[in-house]
Amino acid sequence: MNPNPAITISRSLGSGGTEVGFMASRRLGWAFCDRRILRLAAEAKGHSSSGLAGQEERKCGFLDQMLNIIGHGSPEACFTPLLELPMYSVDLYNLEREVMLKLVARAPSVLVGRGGFCALSRRPATLHVSIHADLAFRIKYLVARGKAADPEAARQAIAAADHDRAAYIRAISGLDWQDPRNFDLVLDASALGLETCLERVVAEAKQRFG
Repeated sequence: MNPNPAITISRSLGSGGTEVGFMASRRLGWAFCDRRILRLAAEAKGHSSSGLAGQEERKCGFLDQMLNIIGHGSPEACFTPLLELPMYSVDLYNLEREVMLKLVARAPSVLVGRGGFCALSRRPATLHVSIHADLAFRIKYLVARGKAADPEAARQAIAAADHDRAAYIRAISGLDWQDPRNFDLVLDASALGLETCLERVVAEAKQRFG
């Protein structure tokens, strides 16, 4: 029996990658998995999703925090820079990996963030996509969507996110988050635009999975 197809979306803050992932899931008729991964991980541990999100944001007990900036990667989230580098939880990563594997076993899925490209690196029928953009595009994107109060706040959030996300991926997997060799498809949203990025993802998925 062939496994369900899946797409992981790794995106830099302000690149529009989450938006592309959401629209791709709608075009393909697949499940969209973003904050849902955290919610299901929280339920598996007997926590509320808000409680577990809090543990992503500060040093706390069994599940050390990951990243405020990664933990709030959905389109409606507001971003603020971290004041210090957090400790990372391999336990939380492993728990979310189990959740991702269960989700894709149930239905074709688009999974955004949470180290999906390394968590599912050995899974067949999985397309790994990286979406990035230049700094000017990312600043404009965050401010235009109300995710940063002004360009300077956006600039600070981007710097913190890039630093912390790279450190997180390196801590849990030893991989370089920005190495294009870790992905099947690498897209520059500032050069292509979000609509073209969407078309490329959908086209690649259809070519690979039918």
